[in-house]
Amino acid sequence: MAPSSSFRNDVSPSVVIRGSGMALPPLAFTNEDLCQWHGRRDPTWVYETFGVRTRHTRYDYRHDRLDDLDEDDLVFEAAKKALKDSGMTINDVQVILFVTFTPTTVCTPDPACILHQRLGAPANVMAITQLAGCAGTLNAMMLATSMIRSGQARNVLVCAANSMSSYTRPELKDRIWLQSTIFGDGAAALVLSAERSKEPVGFATFHMHTEPSRDIVHKKFGGSKHIPTRENFQEVLEDHFVIDYRAVPNNITQAFSRLYNEVLAAREMKESDWVLFNMSNAQLQRRWLKSIGVPEEKSFFNMEEQGNCAAASLGLVLTDFLHAGRYKSGQTALILGVGSGLHSGGVLYRFP
Repeated sequence: MAPSSSFRNDVSPSVVIRGSGMALPPLAFTNEDLCQWHGRRDPTWVYETFGVRTRHTRYDYRHDRLDDLDEDDLVFEAAKKALKDSGMTINDVQVILFVTFTPTTVCTPDPACILHQRLGAPANVMAITQLAGCAGTLNAMMLATSMIRSGQARNVLVCAANSMSSYTRPELKDRIWLQSTIFGDGAAALVLSAERSKEPVGFATFHMHTEPSRDIVHKKFGGSKHIPTRENFQEVLEDHFVIDYRAVPNNITQAFSRLYNEVLAAREMKESDWVLFNMSNAQLQRRWLKSIGVPEEKSFFNMEEQGNCAAASLGLVLTDFLHAGRYKSGQTALILGVGSGLHSGGVLYRFP
């Protein structure tokens, strides 16, 4: 794959990914494990429909219990690995951005502040939490890039985590069948840094969209509008993420196709060397790539082993891809993300 010569970075300085890291719960569960827990008989159907073979989760489907390891533990480990990979310490970072769909606490203590404390960050390091789903990592990378280009920071630690299995309970097994087959838990972290280079490298301009009318995810309790009380206690116990799975394929593929064309057209490019993204399932990823004429070998898949990790998914894809070392200096990657909100975005990245 030849490097794309028409890549331009319209603003200075360039911003690159200096290091990355990830952490998954130690427990991994196969489709057979989940089907046995749910009382269903066809694990093959799970892979053929969603493209997932295993997923790492906090919930132990073999023993019906939740692991003590929580989301804050996972993101702490991922952040430490990313800092080590970048050759930095937390003292070299000016901002911590933490994206999650499933925070361990609501409002306070702030999840980003918990991470700040566990990393031993100085008081002058800003810590910000963002609530978002699958597009969260892309949103955070855009904010980090803006902060670096504006001079607010030199290095930004972008973290994302997901712990959907925390809401798993045996009495809900019939209602959360699809949720538990599709989603996995995990955390990823990226260190974004300023880069002075004669050649344009790193992130180009981000293209972002928000379409609340197309969102398909809802959870009733957890905010100030629906406070748990003695009277609604049973309803609270039965609450879970409600997702319109029938609307997912069209919702997702339309957003990805629009972004794919929009970002490339803005750079006056017909294609990129790589297309890196996360979707709700791996089979949908393959069908979408085929629909736009991009061969699978120009993309990267890890959902078969990890499931959909919501806010952390794109960070996990990028971390796995970077550590696999499949890219060459000067090549470009079209990075895309679409998730609950409905948030969506895309950006071209040129490897230094």
